[in-house]
Amino acid sequence: MKISRKALQLAMWFTIVVPSIAVNGAENPFYKGKTLTVLINYATGGPTDIEGRLAAKHLARFIPGNPTIVVNNMAGAGGATATNFLGEVAKPDGLTMSYFTGIFFNILLADPSLRVNLAKFAYIASIEGSSVAYIRKDVPPGLSTAQDILKAQTFRAGGLSATSTKDVRFRLELDLLGAKYQYVTGYNSNSDARLAVQRNEIQFFVEGLPAYRATVEPQMVKTGSVVPLYANELIGEEGELEPNAEAPDLTPYSKLYQSIHKKAPSGPYWDALKVTYISQGMQRVAMMTPGTSPEIVQTLRKAFAAMVKDQEYVAEFRKVTRSEPNYRIGVSGEKIVEKLQDAPPDVKSFIKKYTENK
Repeated sequence: MKISRKALQLAMWFTIVVPSIAVNGAENPFYKGKTLTVLINYATGGPTDIEGRLAAKHLARFIPGNPTIVVNNMAGAGGATATNFLGEVAKPDGLTMSYFTGIFFNILLADPSLRVNLAKFAYIASIEGSSVAYIRKDVPPGLSTAQDILKAQTFRAGGLSATSTKDVRFRLELDLLGAKYQYVTGYNSNSDARLAVQRNEIQFFVEGLPAYRATVEPQMVKTGSVVPLYANELIGEEGELEPNAEAPDLTPYSKLYQSIHKKAPSGPYWDALKVTYISQGMQRVAMMTPGTSPEIVQTLRKAFAAMVKDQEYVAEFRKVTRSEPNYRIGVSGEKIVEKLQDAPPDVKSFIKKYTENK
């Protein structure tokens, strides 16, 4: 078979030039000499900030080009301010990445403060997590066990905002139990609310398990000022409830309910509560602006996958949060968004009305 001169020239070009492009790409990766901003949707000092800064400290080692990574806190509107910024203002240039908490609950609320479509963001990685509720022991007439909560006279339960995932969840839990409480909102961070508990401005609060292990347990539980009430359960692949394996010493919420009421929880409050548990599958989430190049997204997914296997990072994460960095990488976030979008209309309607009647 006779090969034309033009075909030979093309073959030589692919033999010589294409490999040189690949090598050049390896020598000059996208992030070389660039700055990657990690945007955090809550104030400094809280668990989101602590975990986000920990990731920012280590992640660059696993990104080709070793970019400079800076952290920018943008608190407000229960996390929606930073989410709107990422979707509306940040450019899809691969230079802004989130480390957010609690934004996916807004899918159930159609919250007007959130102006972006969460399904359009590019997901990098997420951490599943549950929260722990605790209350001051000196709430009249005095509490010594979790079951004593129904003996308590009216107490003040502190929160971040009426549409915060955590706030809606604990209000549903307290209402389902039948506890007598006053809801007090407007704290800017977990650390502010925790300080309010210590000053007896509020008596009840809920924190993520890492913050509970690192701060509440040593400073408030072991000193005898508060008693842990329950830990939220997680939702399994088939929609079943699963106790958090990292909290075997804490009573799961449904078990506390059964110990008090001698039956399993049920009804519209319970149906709504189980849907809120789905969002815990992405308690923290790293994602990119809609329209970000798939190649950049894949680069960062690989970086996270490598980081969570790194002994130095894992050791520091355990030391700081007293928990494991159980990240899910990639498309698992999209599946959680789909589950929330597919929640029964009557449950969505119940949750929306519930948040409006705080």
